[in-house]
Amino acid sequence: MGEQRANLLHVSDAVRQHLCRGPVVADRYASSVMACHAAVNQVGLDQVRELIAPFLPYLVAPDVTFYLISSDNSLKERMSTKTDVKQDDTDLYDVPGRLARLRENFQSVAETDPSMVVLPTDGRSPDDLADIIVKHLEGRRAQPDRHRRRHP
Repeated sequence: MGEQRANLLHVSDAVRQHLCRGPVVADRYASSVMACHAAVNQVGLDQVRELIAPFLPYLVAPDVTFYLISSDNSLKERMSTKTDVKQDDTDLYDVPGRLARLRENFQSVAETDPSMVVLPTDGRSPDDLADIIVKHLEGRRAQPDRHRRRHP
């Protein structure tokens, strides 16, 4: 977990620097670190939260975190066309229970994340998803006081 915490702190520093120049979009941040570390190491999510808790005040808090949700069939289809398959990708199906733990952990993390926006991906292309995200962010900028939406 030490390496993941160091990486998370480094990413937060980079985000902080880039925010001086404009908006930042990041893939994989604190929620991903918690959900993935707990699933991969088969430890409780609460244990991982405790390890990260002392560092949370230092981390730049995201305005919005999109949680992409897909069915098993949609995920398998997307994985079959992926060109940069990594060990973590194959482990989703090769390690018993890995995908189920990841889904459960991400759901638990999302439920406590004030920046959470759930985005179902089934039937949507990457361009569709990008358009939805951009429209959501533009809407937030146009109406900064509106309430958070869970499903764009």
